Amino acid sequence: MEQAKTRPISTIFGMMISPGPTVKKALSGRQWYLGLIVSTLAFALFFLQTGLDLYKTGQKGFSFVALSAATGAAYGLLVIPVLGVLVWSVLKVAKTDKSLKWAISSFCLSYSGALIYGLIGVAFSLILGWKTSMAFGVTGVLWAIGPMMVGLREMSGGKTVLGVILATLVGSFVLLSWALLGNY
Repeated sequence: MEQAKTRPISTIFGMMISPGPTVKKALSGRQWYLGLIVSTLAFALFFLQTGLDLYKTGQKGFSFVALSAATGAAYGLLVIPVLGVLVWSVLKVAKTDKSLKWAISSFCLSYSGALIYGLIGVAFSLILGWKTSMAFGVTGVLWAIGPMMVGLREMSGGKTVLGVILATLVGSFVLLSWALLGNY
């Protein structure tokens, strides 16, 4: 019997609502690239919100808005997978049986909530004129910690404490690097 296809939109919302079963279902198929698309778009929208906020306050010019979105896309496409590789390397010592592709996909898919929050944040920014990077962007990145812990627990063979520690370190790094990049 052929395995049922998972729709990308149901995977994205599933990662927010029920990350455990969703990550197992999504990563058992052939949609490994979905995670890269999710993290690329999530961070493009997050950094776009930052650029828009700084533009609205007169701190940066309009060209900075486009540069911010491009930086965010590169961040989601390159930095998040590299963080996945680093965490997988740590978990390889803990005898993970998950492949590197599984780890990167899981890690990137964790940012599904950030993608949804990013879409909503950009809409509120453009339609209502709100400054949204803190309210929507940071909230989306924080929302990613829960699904990330689920993926890390899966990779570590059920070691919850290790998953919590690694997810906290990664979440802290992402927010600190965003704060640094947002000031340039």
